[in-house]
Amino acid sequence: MSKTVLAAIPIKPFGVAKRRLADRLDGATRSRVGRCIAARTATAAGDAGALIAVVTGDTGVAAWARANGYLAIPETNAGGLDGAAEAVVAEAARCHRTWAVIHADLPLITPAALAPVFELATSRSVLVPSHDGGTNVIAGSGTAFRFAYGRASFHRHLAAYPNSSVVTDVRLALDLDTGDDLTRVLAHPLGAWLAPLLG
Repeated sequence: MSKTVLAAIPIKPFGVAKRRLADRLDGATRSRVGRCIAARTATAAGDAGALIAVVTGDTGVAAWARANGYLAIPETNAGGLDGAAEAVVAEAARCHRTWAVIHADLPLITPAALAPVFELATSRSVLVPSHDGGTNVIAGSGTAFRFAYGRASFHRHLAAYPNSSVVTDVRLALDLDTGDDLTRVLAHPLGAWLAPLLG
């Protein structure tokens, strides 16, 4: 498959991410887990046929991205995740690619889960809800999409773009934010890889 999709993964500094897991994991473990999940997410997207970009405002994460052969897109100071996603769409338009914005903390992700998302995105917007009402993946083409991340973002996105295709898949729906999420991930067969990293 030619790499016609720009799959962008917004990533916070590894050392400060996942603070809501502090009751289960110490800082060093959270950093290690965050880095490994981000790497698996990028690998899955690449194996599904995408060109990988990392969107970050952190120089360490940008260096990690470039060392792994990924494009590094600077995150602007304004706009938060919405602004980061808009930077991705602009870059995809510049290089005439379909785009996808994929959260970095999807421990069950596989190339097979992403493949239909990338396929559908060539002709319409695609929304992938998280298990708690967020939006873990958004994909599409063109520059018209306006992002509205935050709590319950899936319903805002769907209301704004009711003709979007909705893909529901546990491999994309379960993100790792809280201790309860960690329990769910470890209970799933695809989450077994994570256990050795927890010490």
